[in-house]
Amino acid sequence: MVQTLTTQIEIAAPPEVVRSVFLDFDRFKEWHPSWLSIAVVDPAKRPADLQPKDVLKVGLKTYYFNPTVVENTPSCFSWLGNLYGILLGTHQFHFKPSEQTPGGTTLVQKEDFAGAIAFMFRSGWSAAKSTGGNFEQFNQDLKAAAEKVARQAGQQ
Repeated sequence: MVQTLTTQIEIAAPPEVVRSVFLDFDRFKEWHPSWLSIAVVDPAKRPADLQPKDVLKVGLKTYYFNPTVVENTPSCFSWLGNLYGILLGTHQFHFKPSEQTPGGTTLVQKEDFAGAIAFMFRSGWSAAKSTGGNFEQFNQDLKAAAEKVARQAGQQ
């Protein structure tokens, strides 16, 4: 059974600015210190050019993993992660033009969990609570970084 975790935030910066800050993997640590690193495995590729099946290396404080890109479009970046075959996660970042913030972005961060231990991500369970908190912190950090870039470019 698939368990889905979804968070969203309004960002006072255009979707293309939010996406470009998100895809600047080399600077992730500057604005989101919980992720130690995110890198494209193939050094000949830039994040903006990633295609489905390309591989990333993501370093978190507790572990590293190598997700596979599922989608990389102006409105969505997603990957599929696999934890020892017992948990699969399709992690998505949607960059939507905001209906609430003129010229802004609604960022939707979502993950669909499947596999033998996906039940741990049911609403109210500790894994869902801690992961949801991590998503919210990431959203806040991306918001601050993107709004700073937009202000500096006179787009806010």
